[in-house]
Amino acid sequence: MLECMEIISNAMQKGISIYTVKGAWQLDDSIQSKVMAMVFSMASEIERDLISKRTRESLAAKKLSGVKLGKPTGPGKSKLDQFRPEIEALLLNGSSQKYIAGRYCITEATLSNRSGGPVD
Repeated sequence: MLECMEIISNAMQKGISIYTVKGAWQLDDSIQSKVMAMVFSMASEIERDLISKRTRESLAAKKLSGVKLGKPTGPGKSKLDQFRPEIEALLLNGSSQKYIAGRYCITEATLSNRSGGPVD
């Protein structure tokens, strides 16, 4: 809330008026504007806290029901998995990574980063 008020205060010091499209509010140097800005700030802070609380509660419920949370371990799946035998054959035949990357519409970095490279 303080950050919001500070931004509005800085704008007022520079002679900037803030207009909202929805609701047709004008935030200028008047006391009414300052009160409205405070109300908006408090409402947004309350909403942020409620969203955070709902998220924490949802994650706790999922964890209790046995859902594994977080990023899966290991390299995961890749769009290149289906082409792995072809890519390995191309590399064994001396094709460059640049050629292979172009053939499969990927970057060389993607080709190199996949599980330590296409050939383990």
